[in-house]
Amino acid sequence: MGQLPAYEGAYESVRTVRMLRGAPGVGKTALLDAAAVRAADVGMRVLRASAVAFEVEMNFSALHRMPYPLRHHADRLAGHLRDTRHRIFGLAPGPSPDPLDASTAVLALLGEVSVERPLLLIADDVPWIDRASATVPGFVVRRIRDEPVVLLAATRTGVDWLFHQLQLPVREIGPLAA
Repeated sequence: MGQLPAYEGAYESVRTVRMLRGAPGVGKTALLDAAAVRAADVGMRVLRASAVAFEVEMNFSALHRMPYPLRHHADRLAGHLRDTRHRIFGLAPGPSPDPLDASTAVLALLGEVSVERPLLLIADDVPWIDRASATVPGFVVRRIRDEPVVLLAATRTGVDWLFHQLQLPVREIGPLAA
């Protein structure tokens, strides 16, 4: 991290991967919004996806949304990884990528752009993230230990979600005051 001294303190303060869990309407999204503002204020790049139930059957719908702002950086990747990223974004013909290929391409892309400045990845309503997309953050989270990439996600209490298999640290959220 020596190459990112301006971000050192900000990154150190949020170095963890965290899942916020609470009842509907308690303010999880408001906390994610506040985290996004704070991260942007200290110069982090914020990538965000909010899942919706009607996209749960659409492969890579959440993954398409979160790193989509980085689509112009995909040209920095090696040929096969670049082609995979372009297929995820719908910018190249071909079949839907294999989950390992998609995960590897996203990991490479995040590693490439995090050299410029740290990243905050925000995933809201994770129970409705399509399975193909959900496997990618799981893959990435297990490999970003030394990268300036942070994941903050939110889920409802009492709802099963693929991310629970990652055993992320969970912070229970009660109703927020106005």
